Amino acid sequence: MQAMDIGKDIIERAMENGASLAGIARMEDIKKSASHTIYNKMGDYSGAGIIDENDSPDNKLFSWPDSVKSVLVIGLSHPQDKPELDWWDGRGTSGNRILIDIIKRTSQEIENTLKIKTTKLHYFIEKGGIFLKDAAVLAGLGCIGKNNMLVTPSHGPRIRLRALGLDAELSPTGPVAFDPCADCKVYCRKICPENAISEKSAIFSTFEFSDSLPGRDGTYNRDLCSIRMEKDLNESSEGKDDKEPLVKYCRLCEYVCPAGKPRVSE
Repeated sequence: MQAMDIGKDIIERAMENGASLAGIARMEDIKKSASHTIYNKMGDYSGAGIIDENDSPDNKLFSWPDSVKSVLVIGLSHPQDKPELDWWDGRGTSGNRILIDIIKRTSQEIENTLKIKTTKLHYFIEKGGIFLKDAAVLAGLGCIGKNNMLVTPSHGPRIRLRALGLDAELSPTGPVAFDPCADCKVYCRKICPENAISEKSAIFSTFEFSDSLPGRDGTYNRDLCSIRMEKDLNESSEGKDDKEPLVKYCRLCEYVCPAGKPRVSE
């Protein structure tokens, strides 16, 4: 079976196991992608969404097995009418657990049937993960939007990602020519309650990757975004009993995005 056919087979297996989207990216391309290139230039960050240093004593940042040549990237739709998929319950989200299960079953099938060794990539980059949005773009799932999220043709930004390393040189399935933001009225930047995507951050003014910066042109402030996440976290803890509170993080920029929504006839 040729590399292109193997990749197609793997994608079909992932979809049959429950993925909404799936694609293949080359590991060498991922290593050279914008996020992996500029991350260490951005300085320290201690806001929401990072892991505790005590949880990761052995930093595995950008440390992947040399045998991994390709990466399967999968996406799971998180539609607005199923917000519970994205609620954090102290152990993670139900959507992420579904993604983990899809990766697990697909990994087993790949190893047992195709005899290709796989490597489960952690969600956090400090634990050996990859920047999933960059990988998804390289796998042809969509593009980075002006909301600093992966925007896909079929689901817009309302999707979550996981990845699986593959010890095989496979043909990539992307990137693709897709840009729903070109003529958009940037509803996402107007609706943000913290104005986190309203102006270009100074930290990005000297970076070379202008077309691939957060929010495309550096119009993304992760500290302001973190403020909203911290508010959501605090609100979830107020007035609760001994049960682990559900954290319902803000998704306004996702919900307002017209990409992936049925067109309303005029």
